[in-house]
Amino acid sequence: MSGPKRNPDKLNTIGIVVVGICGAVLVYVTIVALQAFYMNDTSEVQNTADYGGQDITAKGHKADELRNISEVGKNSSGDTVHIKIEDAMNLVIRDAQKDPSHLIPALPPSTKPTIQPVFGRPKTLAAPAAPAAPAEGSGAGSAAGSAAGSAAAPAAGSAAPMAPTGAAHEPQPVPGAGGTAGGGGNGH
Repeated sequence: MSGPKRNPDKLNTIGIVVVGICGAVLVYVTIVALQAFYMNDTSEVQNTADYGGQDITAKGHKADELRNISEVGKNSSGDTVHIKIEDAMNLVIRDAQKDPSHLIPALPPSTKPTIQPVFGRPKTLAAPAAPAAPAEGSGAGSAAGSAAGSAAAPAAGSAAPMAPTGAAHEPQPVPGAGGTAGGGGNGH
């Protein structure tokens, strides 16, 4: 065998490795892109299959409520009717201009204030004074009545300091505080 010398057969391993890696990356990228496309395309269908129809009840209730305040008609019981909310607001304004103390038709007019609007512990408003009882006749009954009245007068009209008790009752007198003619006030 004579002739020119041939190069020995040698594989280009670097080229094979580069082409193999590039092919694997290309296949991986293609698979990921197809999965993303598929998920994007079917996400709405899957979402509807998983969660579809859950808001139908809420939307139905809201539609019923809007219909109740925007249309005139009978209530479900059939005994009463309902009117538009705008008309109802106009009627409330009209009634408030006539008599602002009687805005709730089912209740009597609100004419009595309840408490003073001040900071701290609520203070009740002063109650109107009770009319004095006229003296009737004389005798043992009137003497007993006047004695009981004089005994109760210092306790009720005394200026002894009062301490809050924390209960829903009246404040109690502070022991040892003045307020009676004897000076002690607590019976010692």
